[in-house]
Amino acid sequence: MTGIDQATGDPYQRIAEYYDLEHDVVEDDIELYVAIADQVDGPVLEIGCGSGRLLVPLADAGHNVTGLDRSRAMLDRARNRLLGAGYAGTRVTLFHGDMVEPQAAPGGPFGLVLFSLNALMHLPDAAAQVAALTAARQAMLPHGQVVADVMNPTPQYLLELGRGVLHEWALDLDEGVHIDKWSLRSIDPVGQTIGTTLWYDHLDEHGGLTRTRTEFDLRYVHVSELVLMFRLAGFEDIRVFGSLDLAPVDESSERILVIAGASGFDDDEEPGG
Repeated sequence: MTGIDQATGDPYQRIAEYYDLEHDVVEDDIELYVAIADQVDGPVLEIGCGSGRLLVPLADAGHNVTGLDRSRAMLDRARNRLLGAGYAGTRVTLFHGDMVEPQAAPGGPFGLVLFSLNALMHLPDAAAQVAALTAARQAMLPHGQVVADVMNPTPQYLLELGRGVLHEWALDLDEGVHIDKWSLRSIDPVGQTIGTTLWYDHLDEHGGLTRTRTEFDLRYVHVSELVLMFRLAGFEDIRVFGSLDLAPVDESSERILVIAGASGFDDDEEPGG
């Protein structure tokens, strides 16, 4: 199969069924986001919500949540997840739209806006990333907060990403079904992009093999650039961390986490603390 679905232009259209096999086990950010949501007044918007991994725990914590994504296939999976959790038509709203138009999402203005798990990297260039952050600020309540979580593009990590075809994981499902995920990534240090090709090999119980392929670009940002983007977007209070437990960012940090608001935090208060 080819990569991007030609009818929709959606790189996730063909791999949506495999996405949750990898990402449903990611839970280490949930506690932080719920804690921040508990501190702010107003509903929560997740930009790039995907299949809804964060929407249900935020709703379970009592928050009204809107999930925005440009992939209809991923929103369909999110809708099924919400139905299974009992949130059909209540507390959680899904919106098909672009990451730079959160003002159009229903349920606002928002007390908390999330760009979780590299969501900001799906925008093609610095201008689009700043535009998304600016639009997020405009969709916020006056004392709201925005959180962005992206990978820390250290030279060593970029070198590892670009070393060739990688077998990322294998998974045995029920009834003899086996899934392998493969990846190939190329690094463009000028545009700061990661050209990404993914293959999922699906071996059924009869030994039949189906390969599903997709491709897309991600744009990485360095910590100083990310802080500048938040400033250009109009944020006044910007805090930078190197992990989801709010450790300081340094050369060994795997993540860059920025929490920003139009107004400052209390001097003795940590976000999520």
